[in-house]
Amino acid sequence: MAKKTSGEEEKTPVEKLNFPKCVEEGCWAPIPVPPPKGPLMLKLKEVDADLSSRIKDDEVMSFHLTGCTGTDGNHAPGRAVAEAMAAQAEDARAGGGSEAAKAAAFFFHLGDIIYKSPDKKNPEREDMQKLFNDQFYTTYKDYSRNIFAIPGNHDGKLKDKDGKSAIDHFMMNFCDIDRHVSSDNLSSSKRKTMIQPYPYWLFRTPLAYFVCLYSNDINGGQLDDPESNETPQFNWLVDTLKGIRKDDDGRAVLLAIHYPPFSGGSNFPERGNPNLGPTPHTRVLKPLAKILQEAFEASKLYPDAVFSAHAHHYQRLTYSCAGGRQIPYLIVGSGGHAPVEALAERCDGSFGAPPQLPVLSVAPSGFAFPEGESAQMVQYNDKEHGFMRMTLDLKRGTLIGEYFAAYSAASGTTGLPALRDSFTLDLGKHRVS
Repeated sequence: MAKKTSGEEEKTPVEKLNFPKCVEEGCWAPIPVPPPKGPLMLKLKEVDADLSSRIKDDEVMSFHLTGCTGTDGNHAPGRAVAEAMAAQAEDARAGGGSEAAKAAAFFFHLGDIIYKSPDKKNPEREDMQKLFNDQFYTTYKDYSRNIFAIPGNHDGKLKDKDGKSAIDHFMMNFCDIDRHVSSDNLSSSKRKTMIQPYPYWLFRTPLAYFVCLYSNDINGGQLDDPESNETPQFNWLVDTLKGIRKDDDGRAVLLAIHYPPFSGGSNFPERGNPNLGPTPHTRVLKPLAKILQEAFEASKLYPDAVFSAHAHHYQRLTYSCAGGRQIPYLIVGSGGHAPVEALAERCDGSFGAPPQLPVLSVAPSGFAFPEGESAQMVQYNDKEHGFMRMTLDLKRGTLIGEYFAAYSAASGTTGLPALRDSFTLDLGKHRVS
């Protein structure tokens, strides 16, 4: 648990410190630097102009998604996933799947790039340079494409005022002012730092907007300081969505956030509740699902798909709106952190029966589904580590999602990707098949 600041004892009710076993112990902390002036946007053409031009001409773009890749122990699962993605970055047919898919253009990381050892006596526990080198640069040294990212809760930790915390190193490696080999990169890789403007930002590609959010280091996730009336990230989200709606330029709208807004997991009533855990607050906090719902309603724009991680497995949920619109909500937290998390595991560590699909998502505390709306888990994989390949085809008006397994601890298998789930979203009708 983070050290309390002055006055925190008065803010935190005693019962808030007695939280259930599965609840995250992280405390909300501010981003250590203010946002830069100007729009918080990065265009793909600013990173790779040739790639951006090819995608624009083809009107097809494939990219990789996964999260929770870091590890304080066994590197084998994460490196197997990286190897399988590297194969698809060179050959779209590696592992089979959709004939519409292209060789992956880039990898979008959904957070939790590094994990510290839980052993507080480990002398390397706070060595962020070693953590980023071992868990990121070495893992992806053979992945030939650019990597973009949002921070997860483990990447958002702030405990040091001298620039040695996880969030400082995330920004050094992903929010740099120019591209060069990072001092954290001690591997044989020549991968350069990324130039994302801030931990929350807009990524514009020729075919899609990625609305990239930072859900901070707090159980269940939050966009802004729980003890402040100021809501800069929420305001940015609403303004960004309004700007996209106004432009109406035909690009898909994809939202990425580390903590999942919905889940079919047995422990989600606790894991999705921001009012549990040690973060001090004197008001009842809204869950992410409610915060996002308010932003969508305020902007009058809903995303075409929502990507998240945090839970160490794969889930595909379909959110059904009252008017018939369907939105895929993907949880892809199976990128390498072991063990894979069983869907049936309850917060106290006991296990219920395996889910029988489809499974209605439990409404997180503080959120009520509007009449006629629901979120259902329609597919999952809680046995294997893997990743997602998304293919956006504007010529056909489709977004194709494919989940590939790459490592199984039970069988010890690793190697080329193996297709486990796929779906197609009709971007015109907003229906999933």
